[in-house]
Amino acid sequence: MKKIVLFFTILILILIYVQSEKRDLNYSFYSWKNSFNIKKQEDKLYIKVLDINYSNKLEIISTRFKTIPKDKLSIPVIYITNKAMKLSFLDELVNKVYKNLKVLPFKYNEVQFDCDWSISTRAKYFSFLKKIKNKIDKKLSATIRLHQVKYYNKTGVPPVDYGLLMYYNMSDIANYDTKNSILDNFIAKKYHFNFEKYPLRLKLALPLYSQAIQFRDKKAIDIFEGVKKQDFSKNFKIVKRNYYKVVKSFYFKGRYIYKGDVFRFEDSNLDDLKIALNDFFDIAKNPFKEIIFYTIKYKNKYNLKKLLKG
Repeated sequence: MKKIVLFFTILILILIYVQSEKRDLNYSFYSWKNSFNIKKQEDKLYIKVLDINYSNKLEIISTRFKTIPKDKLSIPVIYITNKAMKLSFLDELVNKVYKNLKVLPFKYNEVQFDCDWSISTRAKYFSFLKKIKNKIDKKLSATIRLHQVKYYNKTGVPPVDYGLLMYYNMSDIANYDTKNSILDNFIAKKYHFNFEKYPLRLKLALPLYSQAIQFRDKKAIDIFEGVKKQDFSKNFKIVKRNYYKVVKSFYFKGRYIYKGDVFRFEDSNLDDLKIALNDFFDIAKNPFKEIIFYTIKYKNKYNLKKLLKG
């Protein structure tokens, strides 16, 4: 009897130890503005430094640095649209990115690329990453979407040192019937395949923001970021959960909205974040112990230390 009690006691202690090890996490944030102005940088930041798009030509927006990020706490992130990857000349894109990286006002040992590549741009994007790696000789990371893990045999695996799994923006934001395009764990579970085979080690990115999608005749026409549920307490009536109809035309968050428009409120609520966090560590193979939150603007929305402890 004593041996049985001792066995279960040891087992419980082991489980507690494993759980505590699992929750020994640290966190960092994205900074995703076109102007960087953080005077007292206390957190590790992944800072968007370039925003690259393509209309009639390659268009690059560089982040303006009103303050200088701390060297050891800052990783530059370059956002490239799939259209820019498709239509730009590869060597021109490589050279322009390289030149912009050379003039950044802080030192760094890693660069992260955010591009939702497609099968048609995969080869070009992967070639771009290899060329950049050869030029800068730094660690590279790339954002990964859930579908790019599930279907990695088709989408390919980028030639980088590790991946950053974006656990948000996982459903169609423009679809009137989408429940929550920011974070929907029911949708996410449909992509929980092939994580044990995926060759890149992964970090996890989770959302902290909220937003509202404006619909007219069930067609999405605008996005309002940073709204709260209480913003719909006046001049709106609830249609169904998280859907609010405008009862009179007025200025809302600096924009004129019309009677009859419908807003879908979306949030990254605490319970959903807990589920997402647990699910990731259940399925990921050898994950990093760092969670990156989008964005630093919402740093104080929740007690993040408590969230990460479980």
